[in-house]
Amino acid sequence: MGRRVSTSERIYRARRIGTTFGRIYLGIRANRFVADRLRPADMHRRWERFHRESAESIYDAAVELRGLILKGCQFLGSRADVLPPPYVSTLSRLQDRVPPHPFETVRDTVERELRRPLFEVFSEFEREPMASASLAQVHGATTLDGRRVAVKVQYPEIAALVTGDLANVRFLFRAVGWLERDFDLMPLVDELSGNVPLELDFVNEGRNAERIGAFFAGRDDVAVPAIHWDLTSERVLVMERIDGIKVSDGAALQAAGIDRSAVMRILVEAYCEQVLVHGFFHADPHPGNLLVQPRPEGPRVVFLDFGLAKQLPETFREGVVELLGALIRGDAKAMAVALDLLGFETRDHSLESLAEMAEFVLHAAQQVRARMHLDPEFAQQLREEIPERVREDPIVRIPSHLVLVGRVLGLVSGLSRTLESRVDLLRAILPYVAQVPPRPAG
Repeated sequence: MGRRVSTSERIYRARRIGTTFGRIYLGIRANRFVADRLRPADMHRRWERFHRESAESIYDAAVELRGLILKGCQFLGSRADVLPPPYVSTLSRLQDRVPPHPFETVRDTVERELRRPLFEVFSEFEREPMASASLAQVHGATTLDGRRVAVKVQYPEIAALVTGDLANVRFLFRAVGWLERDFDLMPLVDELSGNVPLELDFVNEGRNAERIGAFFAGRDDVAVPAIHWDLTSERVLVMERIDGIKVSDGAALQAAGIDRSAVMRILVEAYCEQVLVHGFFHADPHPGNLLVQPRPEGPRVVFLDFGLAKQLPETFREGVVELLGALIRGDAKAMAVALDLLGFETRDHSLESLAEMAEFVLHAAQQVRARMHLDPEFAQQLREEIPERVREDPIVRIPSHLVLVGRVLGLVSGLSRTLESRVDLLRAILPYVAQVPPRPAG
């Protein structure tokens, strides 16, 4: 059982969440009034300053409250289709700002879950964590029989916090939706409600790891840690420890003599295998979850943390095939049909509305193909223009699985630039697209 959360703590968290977001909402209404009635010349700067200060207040609340609020804000930091850029840039910093719990708390959790004293299970257990995240932290250890392992330990209070915080956020966002008919955040709450309980079940995470690891059983250049099921429970996950260089550390990769273009090729192929062949993929793609091991025969890419993995709908791969085919032909109308198949929704439910976005995406893709990556100036333009177009009319919904696939594409493109790789992303993807059976006529 996890730690109980006191009534006073629940009340404090509800008040902290409500006042933080309430002030932001009232600030939005006040700025709208100024913009509509007074129309000051510096209104753009006023909005920028307001969004920046509001994002910092959300950031501070997330760091203080941790739990689901931190997890949700990390998630929002990747949703440029929903929030203006200052929120995205500020909240994305939360990936690296999670203070760990004390060792004594970790030891108590492990002993309670495994029903044995810590050192009857491990001959060594590192007091300082290797990593700490919103729901758990990871410690290095060695089992009594000499196996080097990584032990992921869930925070004891997190399950209770998630339940209470979800109720608070659901109430708050429902109220916002009632006040602002065109501003519906409930799909985000529904997504968190579906994903976070799965991430709290480490048995499920272990199964995800084994399922994705099986995809690469025939390759030695992709690795997934083995799960030690004899030492795993819902709140403690013990897996093979695999060390390596963080995939975004270009200097360390170069110092180790690693071919960075080979790293990118392996990474692109690994995600294509998951997304386009098996329809199930590692959906939490950030550099902390990807390591690179140097080897004489070439680099190996290591995937970590499978708490968030996504099963794609059957129509996804067909939609991707049609989208890429239209992209190659430069056919924006056919791209709009593919976007509709993939699940994009518009306010007026028209393909003409999607075609406007398709034209922009087509131009962006042509630029990426020509450069083989996104140069900083063009990347900044895309980061600003695409979300702005999505947030405004006509597009009102992007399916959650496409947002997660988009995060994968963003990671790959960003790493391609960071590592100065010359991998042609479209050329790398096409062989996998060719394996997808065509959609039946009619």
